[in-house]
Amino acid sequence: MPGAGRLLQRSSFLLGRLIGACVVASPSRSAARRIALARLLSYAGTSAAFTALAYVVYRRTGSAGWVAATFLITLGLRGAVTPLAGALGDRFDRRFVMVWSDLLGALFFLLMPFAHAPWLLLFVAVFAVVAESPFFPASAAALPNLVAPQDLAWANGTIAFGSSVGYVAGPAIGGLLVAAGGAASVFLLNAASFVLSAALVASVRGAFSADRNGEDRAARSLRAGAAFMLRDPVLRTMVLAFAVFAVSVGSILVAELPLAAAFGAGAVGYGLLGTSFDLGAVFGALGARRLTEANERTWLVSASFVTAAGFAAVAVAPAFSFVLAAMIVSGASDGLVDVVVEVVFQRRSPDGVRSRVVAALETTFLLGLAVSFAFGALLVDALGPKAAYALAGGGCTVTAVLLLPLLRRAEQPSMRSG
Repeated sequence: MPGAGRLLQRSSFLLGRLIGACVVASPSRSAARRIALARLLSYAGTSAAFTALAYVVYRRTGSAGWVAATFLITLGLRGAVTPLAGALGDRFDRRFVMVWSDLLGALFFLLMPFAHAPWLLLFVAVFAVVAESPFFPASAAALPNLVAPQDLAWANGTIAFGSSVGYVAGPAIGGLLVAAGGAASVFLLNAASFVLSAALVASVRGAFSADRNGEDRAARSLRAGAAFMLRDPVLRTMVLAFAVFAVSVGSILVAELPLAAAFGAGAVGYGLLGTSFDLGAVFGALGARRLTEANERTWLVSASFVTAAGFAAVAVAPAFSFVLAAMIVSGASDGLVDVVVEVVFQRRSPDGVRSRVVAALETTFLLGLAVSFAFGALLVDALGPKAAYALAGGGCTVTAVLLLPLLRRAEQPSMRSG
């Protein structure tokens, strides 16, 4: 294992030297901007690539089942490997984990244009998902080491802004490039975005991980992150609340296409539903940059109620334009909530388990979505697409109510060494 660590370190150093003129001079806000740009590039590229993958798989098979398998890989497999991916960020220096995650992801997307059979495409996609999965928990865990404590909300908001822009732009880029040059061009572009992301991460000066000397051997367990999360009263309250959120909102993904059809909006309307929510998240992330430790919990609870109201409004919307407006509002409030959740988890988790704590939260959310997919189709078929939005509104209300005790609980010490 030490040899692997030295290999990672050497490769990261060489990448940094390649872009020596662009090396960050400050380990604070400049570092966050670099990681935000890296996230934007990789998220936009990945969103475009999986849009192209779903298109190609459907065109070659004509089967919705194959398309469902594509989405199962992107969500289900990610949830399965996230605990191990988070452990890598606590075992090795997080810069090295992020750089190698990007480079391996680039390698597998470079192979996709040569995979013609649908099963082979999905087989390569499995490895691509596994390769890129360590990036998010490692980057989220590294951030408190790279920025000043008072800049943590600003940094997370900036990075969330980059991620949201990537989510908005990616599917559109993927669709346009598939139409213009075929899916192969999208896969190659995504590989290039991963290489650029790796270069940006390698160029950041500053410690991505704290000193691990004297670390308790028991703290190296895969379960250490989840165990810490469940012991901490604030984090335990939040993970319970957002497990309810995930189970409640997943059925919306199933309902989007039937909802657009019910309003006569067709394929364009279907695309606008997801885009409007992601566009709102862009503004929510920007607003979250101004939050402070003193007011973040108030905004967390308030914005959760706003998200609930937005989803509930869709359930009674008289026109499709009203639906889009409600989704923008929900996206904005949810974008702010996402930033606050990351900040609180980062602040309260010690460096030695932080990547695994982030991974435990992400796994909980992905498993909640998987549960919601199981009954989402039945709900929509039985009661119509608006029922899914009514469920989401009710579930988000429960989430907000579960978060209310955070407003009364006295602040506990942050980043305990536990």
